[in-house]
Amino acid sequence: MVRKKNCIITGGTSGLGLALVKKFINNSFLVHIIAKDNKKIQKLVNYFYERDIKSFKFYQADLAEENELNKVILQIKNLDKIDVLINNAGALFLKREVNSKGIEKTFAVNYLSHFYLTISLIDLMKKTKNSRLINISSMVHKFAKLNLNDMNFSKNYNGYVAYFNSKLMNLLFSYKINRIYYNYINCNVIHPGWLNTNFGSNNQSSIRFLLDFVKDKFAKKPSYVADEIYNICTAQEYLNYSGKYFVKNNITKSSDLSYREDLQDELWEKSLKMINM
Repeated sequence: MVRKKNCIITGGTSGLGLALVKKFINNSFLVHIIAKDNKKIQKLVNYFYERDIKSFKFYQADLAEENELNKVILQIKNLDKIDVLINNAGALFLKREVNSKGIEKTFAVNYLSHFYLTISLIDLMKKTKNSRLINISSMVHKFAKLNLNDMNFSKNYNGYVAYFNSKLMNLLFSYKINRIYYNYINCNVIHPGWLNTNFGSNNQSSIRFLLDFVKDKFAKKPSYVADEIYNICTAQEYLNYSGKYFVKNNITKSSDLSYREDLQDELWEKSLKMINM
């Protein structure tokens, strides 16, 4: 009996994450889903059971909380291999919120949790032939105003800038991973585009309602982007590309800041200290 390949997806109960979960399950992967909302988890479990789908496993955790993520990491480390890791989960907090350790949540969820998850599983990925790592960024990283001396955004908080910064950090982190582990892991970054999802629904504003209306008319379906990401994660041709930034399946240049190795190194070192590694 051939053992299924393992795919780990964060934020897999809605939007792009859910589309990715379905895509990988439909292509014979065992999908490990890390998600926060128990109601969404149970709804998806029922959906799978009704269709006699068994190739999934859920891990409930708030990615903003390091102790919750650590419990998940300990479980995932029992796997014999990790073929694909997709750091997909994302959040936007227009008003500054902090976790139990006082860390700003946009930074914690969008970047630091994925850094912690990846670093913790890196040895397992190194042992897996042709392992793929995908980090989700966005073209808005070009609007970042990154201050590595205040990654926690403790002064003059702006929710949108915090989000932009997190997407730049995902690029810096990905390029650093590629510099270190190029011979072991195929690591790329994706700009998924404007998607018709519930992203940002935790924030209430008149602007959001207007965006929701426009989004229904013009935004892309998550399933289309899931197809693109699946292709990058599985096609043999993409093994020739690592440390790249993809927009619509095309290699694209990211911002000049994202290629600065001094920023990559500084972010890496400060992030290690924040997760006590």
